[in-house]
Amino acid sequence: MDILQKALSAVESGETVVLATVISVTGSAPRPPGARMLVRADGQLEGSVGGGEIEQAAIAQAREMLERGGGAAQLTEVRTDCGGKVGVFIERLAPLRRLFIVGAGHVGKAVAPMAASAGFAVTVIDRLADAQWLAEQGIALEKSDEPAALEAVEHPGSAQVLIATGTHEADRGWAVAALQLGFAGVGVVGSSRKAKTIVKAAQSAGLPAERVAAIRCPVGLAIGAVTPVEIAMAIVAELICLQRTGDRKATERSATS
Repeated sequence: MDILQKALSAVESGETVVLATVISVTGSAPRPPGARMLVRADGQLEGSVGGGEIEQAAIAQAREMLERGGGAAQLTEVRTDCGGKVGVFIERLAPLRRLFIVGAGHVGKAVAPMAASAGFAVTVIDRLADAQWLAEQGIALEKSDEPAALEAVEHPGSAQVLIATGTHEADRGWAVAALQLGFAGVGVVGSSRKAKTIVKAAQSAGLPAERVAAIRCPVGLAIGAVTPVEIAMAIVAELICLQRTGDRKATERSATS
């Protein structure tokens, strides 16, 4: 498997990586155009763009991209000790941002198009949802009201679930199912009182502490949101913050308590 295939395979499995590619060479250089290097988040390197100062510059830029969780692709030009100049194109490759929204009530219906416009691939799970309206918004639909529906959807390890069914019992069942299936995060619309019942149910189901910690309830940034649109803004902002920084402390909430 070549470096490009490894990079694509890593992204498909939910990993964020940086790919460095030599795109131009002037004068003497150790590697020709097309040479590639893969930099993983754990520091592992595969392939080479030439070693020495070329590789050091590419690795430094790649690590910066991985640490800050974003950034546009960049062209880095490095002059070699032997008088040459090498152009290295460095790009961050991340899994598609996936969001599954359980429930198409007022909040779910407000979140779906807003999240889609922010770059998330959104799927709504609701037996009674308006299929035509969702299709017009570019949003996928799974018609179901059973938590088992989550078993059938393909999702990377970075996918998030938002649960907004409107009933405590249903929310609890969906949340435990999502935690069991390994979704990156499970946000639930509700209060801190509801959060305690969900945590208790997850613990009773035998889920380890690190999975229980993936619950965000009440979901959303603490912006004093009241209306469905305001709550949707708080939820999408929290999702973006989590995706960009990975820091849950930066998403102190609640939007709905």
